[in-house]
Amino acid sequence: MTNIRRAMAVALPAAAALAFSVSPAQAGVGIYCTGEANCGTFYYNSGLTGSRTTFTGSGGINGSISDLAGYKFLDSGAGKGTPVKNGAASFYNGSPTPTTIFFNSGYNGACDTVAPYTNANRLANTYNNNAALAFGASGSNCYKFN
Repeated sequence: MTNIRRAMAVALPAAAALAFSVSPAQAGVGIYCTGEANCGTFYYNSGLTGSRTTFTGSGGINGSISDLAGYKFLDSGAGKGTPVKNGAASFYNGSPTPTTIFFNSGYNGACDTVAPYTNANRLANTYNNNAALAFGASGSNCYKFN
């Protein structure tokens, strides 16, 4: 096998794995919300601790994500590599507008609305039962973090 073929044998599977991973524009590690529209961070543990993943507004409507399946906690700490869907205990809204977290995919069910630049140190209605994220939305009948 030539060196080029060997390099391709290693490079192609790595490229395929990257192609099916979370897009850094939608979710990432090392991203901090700095006042831009549509930015929020899920944490694995209460009190904004443990592994985290930050979402920025590049997905669906207004950057919202109707189903968190497929996203994982990316930062070091407890929970790294585990799913964000039904795994988050706390959330920071780094957006200038409210952000709502829903119990069910498709923006349905019980919800928590987090005011701009506010911590939800322990999610109320969606603690370890979070399936969707809606930026710029203030859900009705949601627990409100102000």
